Amino acid sequence: MKKLFGFTFLFLVLGLVSASPASAQRLGNGANAFGATGQIVITGELEGHLHNGWQLHLQPSADYFIATNVSVGGTIGFTHNSGPAPNDFFNLGIRAGYNLAISDPVTFWPRIGINVARAFGTGGNTSTQLTIFAPFLFHLVPHLFVGAGPDFELPLNGGGNGYGLQTVVGGWF
Repeated sequence: MKKLFGFTFLFLVLGLVSASPASAQRLGNGANAFGATGQIVITGELEGHLHNGWQLHLQPSADYFIATNVSVGGTIGFTHNSGPAPNDFFNLGIRAGYNLAISDPVTFWPRIGINVARAFGTGGNTSTQLTIFAPFLFHLVPHLFVGAGPDFELPLNGGGNGYGLQTVVGGWF
């Protein structure tokens, strides 16, 4: 797990060091490029996890670019666990990310955040996780993208680590 965090941190640092304002220009011009200051991004995320069973997670989200390629955002979601003690969860979270333009249609937008989940049904417990999602985005047309990448969850109050593949579809204005 330490290696995983190390690699994610390395990608974020390399992106901060190597990116320039010109990299945001490749997907449009100026304020229309993905990752430009002041943009609002709306996404819908779907992921599958392997824990002590399977997990399905639906999560609409909104992010705001506070500076070129630097985003902050929030999430709200629903999770279904099929494990030994099946539970459904309501999720709220905050996150920060950095967008790195790789080519005209492709960007890499890793995000790290804190997610709080409240179970309903059996148990009724609350859990907190550190989350990392590192998707590669393919910009189909200006202001619309699809993407996929690995996601990781590190429980901050007990439980096991989670990992999986997450997909995202979104747009920005």
